[in-house]
Amino acid sequence: MMDQWFGGRPVPVQAVAMVAVDPALRGAGHGSALMRALLMEGRAAGAVLSVLCPATLPFYRRLGYGRGGVTCQWSAPPAAFALQVGMAGTAPLWPADPLDAVPLAALRRPLLADGNGLPERTEALWTLALCPDGEPADLYRNAAGYIAVLPPKDRRLTVADVCLPAGEAMRPALVLLGGYRAQVDRVVWPGGPDDPLALMAGDGVTLDTREDWLVRPLDVVRALEARGYPPGLEESAGFELKDPLISNNCGLIHLEVASSEAKISKLAQVTGSPVQMGIDAFASLFTGHASARALWRAGMLHGEEKMIDRLHRIFCSAPAWMPDRF
Repeated sequence: MMDQWFGGRPVPVQAVAMVAVDPALRGAGHGSALMRALLMEGRAAGAVLSVLCPATLPFYRRLGYGRGGVTCQWSAPPAAFALQVGMAGTAPLWPADPLDAVPLAALRRPLLADGNGLPERTEALWTLALCPDGEPADLYRNAAGYIAVLPPKDRRLTVADVCLPAGEAMRPALVLLGGYRAQVDRVVWPGGPDDPLALMAGDGVTLDTREDWLVRPLDVVRALEARGYPPGLEESAGFELKDPLISNNCGLIHLEVASSEAKISKLAQVTGSPVQMGIDAFASLFTGHASARALWRAGMLHGEEKMIDRLHRIFCSAPAWMPDRF
């Protein structure tokens, strides 16, 4: 159990890892039964979403999971960062203890509120982020941010974790990465679709991988109440959900948004034609991974254009992404 941030607010989620069935027993429905039981346990424990990094998509789509966001890996030659070497006026980075995540969590908090999909890390997630190979990464930080790198290997420098919410942290990090240009040919790092390191670097930046993580709504009403919404927006919309696994998620929902919060009511009927969608499409809409218009173009959402536009405005947000894998 952990919190994952959407719309500037924490949402309680169930994080699922290492799902497996004995190879000799596969194909008999044991995996589906296992996951259905796990989802019910998560819902009973207070989670409103279930999130995982899939090994296969069709299996989880049948359970109601939809694409929730992305995990990206970027790379660039260290010379792309060397442009910043010699910049003055910023606080340098200093070595820090990678086993003490408390000050790092405080530095990371602005990213949680501004972004979409970032988890509020548990102790286990901090260990995976800063000790990915079982050994602590080299951590450097100042009062504004931090960057953790693994020892260079095969002429590559891997950034294990990075938090650069402002220029006071960004510029010293670029200087640090540029300083490896005599030791490595490539720097690789995790980030989002609009990654700030990629924006600041010079020539040679590439997006090496872009993988989807999945979300399964467990309690739609509580999920809508937990997340935040665009400030200053006052809007309402009606939609009808279909969920073959959790009957309480089904039906007509009227959503009103004001002051970045939502009021939800389950209705017997709504005025006009509500938008209709399955639970997997709602997952992508909820996280901000796909807009209502994009889902409509994909044939995953149906309804009147006016109501689709309302949902588009309500769930308009930053791209959903997270660097963490579990």
